[in-house]
Formats: sequence, structure tokens, C-alpha cells
Amino acid sequence: MKTILYSIIGLLITASTFAQQPGDEEIKKSNAFLRFNPSEVNMGTILVDDVNENTGNIEIEVHNDGAVPLILNQVTACCGTRVTDWPRQPIAPKQKGTIKVHFRVSPTPHRISRTVTVQSNAGNGNVQKVAILGEVALPKAQNEIRLP
Repeated sequence: MKTILYSIIGLLITASTFAQQPGDEEIKKSNAFLRFNPSEVNMGTILVDDVNENTGNIEIEVHNDGAVPLILNQVTACCGTRVTDWPRQPIAPKQKGTIKVHFRVSPTPHRISRTVTVQSNAGNGNVQKVAILGEVALPKAQNEIRLP
């Protein structure tokens, strides 16, 4: 009997917890709401011969879809990636800003996997990340292995 009672109480507490979480539209009405464009940067496949000093220059748009100004407190990047510029002034509702990132892409075959982390006052998450993915590859003719 006690087991059934405790199970019912646990189920009610769990259900009430999930029922109280507001959706995105509700958050947007009374908070800043951070959205990235693109939400993930996919650089695709870059051939070794096409790598230059501008290959690692990335721009990420930051949109405030909420009702109050969005304040970016800190923008950081990982593993040799530099954030060269980001909006230091509040981004007004329905406006956008740009985060500029640079990293060196070596002209050798490798995978690109970087992360930009944004700390803000957004109601949909104070810490959000954007992945930068891609691959540097040899031209197809150089990838082929020929057997005698």
C-alpha cells in the first residue's frame, strides 16, 4: 500500500514539474531569446589546395527573438580559435549582431571541430554553444591508392 502511495506521489510531482516549464513562445514574451544563424557552421570539405589565410574566418549571426535586450556577457572559443569581434552593446529585441571568429586552417588533411561558447542573459539558456565543423582533404586523384 505504501509503495503505491509513494509511486502516485512521485508521479504527481514529476508531472507538475514538467507542466510548469514554459515553451519558447512563452520565454520570448518576457526575456531575451538567443538564436544563432547558422545554428551550426558546416564548412564542408575544403581541398588542401584551396586553403588560404581567410579559410578560418567565420561569421555567426546572433539574433534576439525576445522582448528585452540581449546582453552577451562573454564569448569564447576553443583550441586555438580566436573570437575577433562580438557585440558588446545590448542587442535590442528583434535585432541581430555578429560574432567574428578566426582560426588557422593548416593545408594538411584533417577534420575541423571547433566550438564557440556564448554566455548571456537569454531566457532560453545562459550558456549556448555553436559548433564549427568541416574537413580538409586531398584532391581525389591524390587520395586514390593504385596497386601495381
